Amino acid sequence: MNAKGQRNIILGLIFALLVALFSIANIQNVEVNYIVGYFETPLVIVILGSVTLGALIVFLVGGWKFVKMRNYTKKLGKEMEQLRASLPKEEVATTIENVVNENDHSKPLS
Repeated sequence: MNAKGQRNIILGLIFALLVALFSIANIQNVEVNYIVGYFETPLVIVILGSVTLGALIVFLVGGWKFVKMRNYTKKLGKEMEQLRASLPKEEVATTIENVVNENDHSKPLS
């Protein structure tokens, strides 16, 4: 695991600890109103439920974007293979070199 992954795990654990401490400090019952009625439950349940629902939404949106990006990458790979098959080998090397030079990210932005 790299340093970025370890940092994310540590930040996640710190956030979970803060949520747990905040929840423990708020154990009184509250009334939760929704469209067709209401119910009474401890505030800790409302807090943890809200955090869990938010995390689930973030996970689903991130997963959807990941799947979309993976499909786009596969599509580009197929297009690249088709182009390689249609060009003579020496043109492929020249074309790839030209594309790399055009998309060089080390150049300063204007």
